[in-house]
Amino acid sequence: MNLLSKAASESNETNSWVSQCENPRVAAGCSRKPLGQIPDQLNERRRKRTHMVKNRMPVCHVAVCSTGRLLNLTTTMKTESKTKDKQEKRIIGVDMHPDVFSAAALQGANAAQATAQWTHDRQPVAKLETWAGKHLDADTDTVVLEASGNRFEIAARLHRIGITAVVLESAQAAKVRENYCNDDRHSAVKLARVHMSGLAKIVWQPDAQTREQREVLFTHRNAVKDCTRHRNRIRSTLNEYCVRLPKGTRLTKESGLKKALSMRKWTPVQEALLRAKFDELWAAEKRREEFGQVMLHELLARPEWKKLWRLMGIGVCTACALMALVGNINRFPTAKKLSGYIGVAPGKKQSGNDKKGQDLGIGYHGRSDLRALIMQAAQNVMMNRAWPLHRWGWRLALRKERNVAVAAVARKLCVSVWRLLKGHWSELNESAEQLKAKLYVIATQLGKKQLKEMKYENREAFVTDQLQTIFIPT
Repeated sequence: MNLLSKAASESNETNSWVSQCENPRVAAGCSRKPLGQIPDQLNERRRKRTHMVKNRMPVCHVAVCSTGRLLNLTTTMKTESKTKDKQEKRIIGVDMHPDVFSAAALQGANAAQATAQWTHDRQPVAKLETWAGKHLDADTDTVVLEASGNRFEIAARLHRIGITAVVLESAQAAKVRENYCNDDRHSAVKLARVHMSGLAKIVWQPDAQTREQREVLFTHRNAVKDCTRHRNRIRSTLNEYCVRLPKGTRLTKESGLKKALSMRKWTPVQEALLRAKFDELWAAEKRREEFGQVMLHELLARPEWKKLWRLMGIGVCTACALMALVGNINRFPTAKKLSGYIGVAPGKKQSGNDKKGQDLGIGYHGRSDLRALIMQAAQNVMMNRAWPLHRWGWRLALRKERNVAVAAVARKLCVSVWRLLKGHWSELNESAEQLKAKLYVIATQLGKKQLKEMKYENREAFVTDQLQTIFIPT
């Protein structure tokens, strides 16, 4: 009798659970009920009752929610799996060309386990935004590019539509990309895999203004090279006919051409060729002066970079090169990082039982173009006796050698550049008189016409205003 009453109470309890469920087949949002709370005998009777009673809806005996709704484990697991796959990060490798590009999507825990989900080949660059909006997810996808050509512009276009894009250093990424099968689709997969492995460094992406400044700097540098090349061609042509121009002849002026034509009798063809070489030199010189003015005006509009004139040996070209190539100084947390970027920090090679290693000096890393300008500034310091760093450099040169001393002075200049741009005090400032002489040269480069357009009566007014701007007392 007690067993019958116990079974009846258990049956009533189970029926109360079932009556609370609105639809036993729906289980979304239910919490699992421990299996131990449902007796085995009761489960067996309910299974038999389900098959015996007609039109009786089967009851799930696995899980029951606290509110009476049954849990569908299969549906929940599938939903969680889809959500997990959707939220997992993907790396999109893109092999970019001027007109077309190839892309590959990799997904996985690491570079070895990642698999390619899809690859797209020969997509038009003009429809990059349309392709990205159709195939990329701004929340989970990261586009990987190689630093060359139009990569910074492509990255900027992707940033504008909300897609994260990184640019890898080409020197390291290309070593992996060029191995084995080298086509666009495989290159896109390799770029994504290299980024996942962490073997290639992510380079800084300059903004639009910094890219413009770099273009101005490179154009001016190419114009200087063209001027040197055309001067050498003119002198080589004159040397073929044993013509030596007097010392002090300025080839960039028309007087230089007249002097060359008066040195001997030329045939009409020879005179035409000589005039053509002079025209090329004059065009290159005009381009050099034009972009030199652009560089100077860029510095005058940026007081934080104009402060570099306080340092000995740093003029318009070096300051503009630092502004264009360094960009945001905050990306260098220490002066040592800036010295390593420029390439004036000494390197070292050590392996095996050689504990001390070998000093490699400088020149094996960094930006060679910016390092050459800093080395020229250091040479200027070594020749100026009025500056304290000059004495320090020569003491080091007497103990070692001059080239080592120049490299050490260049590194000190880089540290001073970092301190000035970060707003710290630097002891390597020029004297007021030397700085005035530098500013007078800059005023002469501007000319009277531009000084009046800038509302300066004369060079003295320009120098006085610039000294106050860069916080050096007159």
